[in-house]
Amino acid sequence: MDGLLLDTERLVMEAAARTARVLELDGLEPTFRAMIGLRGDRAMPLLERAIAGRVTLDAFRDEWTTHLGGLRRGEVPLRPRVQELLERLAARGIPCAVATSSERADARALLERTGIAHFFVTVTGGDDVVEPKPDPEIYHRAAASLGVEAHRCCAFEDSDPGTRAAVASGARVVQVPDQVQPCDAVRALGHVIAPDVLSGALQVGLLDRAVEERA
Repeated sequence: MDGLLLDTERLVMEAAARTARVLELDGLEPTFRAMIGLRGDRAMPLLERAIAGRVTLDAFRDEWTTHLGGLRRGEVPLRPRVQELLERLAARGIPCAVATSSERADARALLERTGIAHFFVTVTGGDDVVEPKPDPEIYHRAAASLGVEAHRCCAFEDSDPGTRAAVASGARVVQVPDQVQPCDAVRALGHVIAPDVLSGALQVGLLDRAVEERA
């Protein structure tokens, strides 16, 4: 969801960078990027190690929350061509589900706020699974919520951890990078890497290219 459907990863990164400046902490940008796509319980230890006792993790999180709240009070735009893809899938009766590392309630609230919640049959959050991404559990659960197995699904991701999870689930995978480009090891997985979700849907065969070109 974040960084794929919604342009929220950029907001999170901006808030993290502001927090680091306020607290006079340098050298954290690589850690912020490594945290993208991870559930909180996997991301926070990375941050705590990078802070290395210069401030407490709680102090950083409190400041980060302050800056993030200020950014999120504004409009949260959709990522390119998301609305277009969702409308075309809905018109063809193709059901969709969200599988996100964010908590389910937070994810639902953001989807409602941005006006696209009605496109999704279910939302599976990081708090619904034992093993977070890059483990494929969340994709198996999301597929089951649609009444199918993961290998019958097409999964869209932006981050490397999410892409690893999707590939491991057996789904056809489209990665649309946002804040971080895929590493060489992830590129080698053989999935589709696309500039936007609609292009990816055409490349992976979720939508028929000839039909779409006539639409």
